[in-house]
Amino acid sequence: MKHQLSKITPYVTAKALQEAEARLVKPEVIDGRPVYVNLKPQDIKQRLELFQPRRPGYGLRTLDTNHVNTLVTRINRKGELDPPLVVKFETTNQYTGKVDGHEWVVVDGHHRLAAYQKAKHTGPISCQWFAGPARAAMDASVHRNEKAHLPIEQGDKHEAAWTRTLLDWDGKGWRSSKQMVVKLTGCSDGTVAMMRRVVKWHHNYMTGVDKNPMGERLFTRLGSDLSVHPWSKVNGVRLDLSPEQESKHDAAAKLAKQLNSRMPILRTTDPEVTARALWLYDRDLCPKLLAALQAQMQSGEDDDEGLDNGESPLAAADDMGA
Repeated sequence: MKHQLSKITPYVTAKALQEAEARLVKPEVIDGRPVYVNLKPQDIKQRLELFQPRRPGYGLRTLDTNHVNTLVTRINRKGELDPPLVVKFETTNQYTGKVDGHEWVVVDGHHRLAAYQKAKHTGPISCQWFAGPARAAMDASVHRNEKAHLPIEQGDKHEAAWTRTLLDWDGKGWRSSKQMVVKLTGCSDGTVAMMRRVVKWHHNYMTGVDKNPMGERLFTRLGSDLSVHPWSKVNGVRLDLSPEQESKHDAAAKLAKQLNSRMPILRTTDPEVTARALWLYDRDLCPKLLAALQAQMQSGEDDDEGLDNGESPLAAADDMGA
C-alpha cells in the first residue's frame, strides 16, 4: 500500500514494521562480508513509511530535485554511483495469502535510483543487500543519511526521533536509551528528553497514575493514541499554540502544497531570479516577507537550543535509566 509522505505517522510505521519483519528475506552472509546483488533501478520499489528519513517540503514531495540533477551529472560523467542499500521481502497473493514471489525495496539510495531513471539507465546496478532485521534497516536509513549524502532537515530529525520514542515505549520505559536515539537521528538531547516526558505525561494521565495538567491537555486534544500524530502536531499541543497560530501553520502548509504542485520551478530557479521576480510582483511585500522569513529561520534554530539549554532537574529525573 502506497503512503503519501506527509500522512505517515508513527502508527503507520509501526504497523508496516510488524508486517516487514514477517516478510523479510535475509541473505546468506559469509565471514561477515557485505552481500551485493545486481538489480535494475526500475525494479526496486519504495516503502516510504519505513525507509525515507526526509520529508522535503513538509512531506509534499519525496525527492530533492537539485540533488537528483547533481547525481545525474555524476552518472553521465563517471558511471555507477555508490551501491544503494536494499532489502528483500516476500510477496503474497491478495486472495490466498500464500507467498507468490518477492520484491526488492530501497532502504538508502532513493535519490540515486531516481537519478538512474532520469538518466535513462535501465541496466542492472550493484546494490548492497541488508543482512539485519527490518527495524535495523529502518534505523540504517536514518544513520547512513545522517553520516553522509544529502543532509536531513531538522524537522525530519524530530519526526524520526518521535517515531522511535513511540516504537520503543513499553508502557513503563524505553527499550532503547535516549543517547541511542540522539546518536541515530541527530536530534538534540533536550528534544528527545521532551518527547519522552510528553509520552509519560500522556500515559500517566490516561492510566490515572498522575492527573497532571499537561497530560490532560494532551489526552483531551490528541486522544488516547499519540502514535497517530506527528511530533509537529503533538509539540503544538504541548506549547498550547493558539487557534490563530495553528491556523497560520495550516495556511502555510496549504500554500506550500499549492506552490509544490503549481510552481515546482521555484525549487530550481536561481534565488536571485526568484527574489527579483517577487520584487517585480509586489515590492511593498518584500520587506515584510524578509522580516517574517528571518524570524522563521531564527525560530527553527532556537527550537533545539531552547530545549537543550532549558533542561530541568525534572527532565533528568524522568530520563534516569533510559
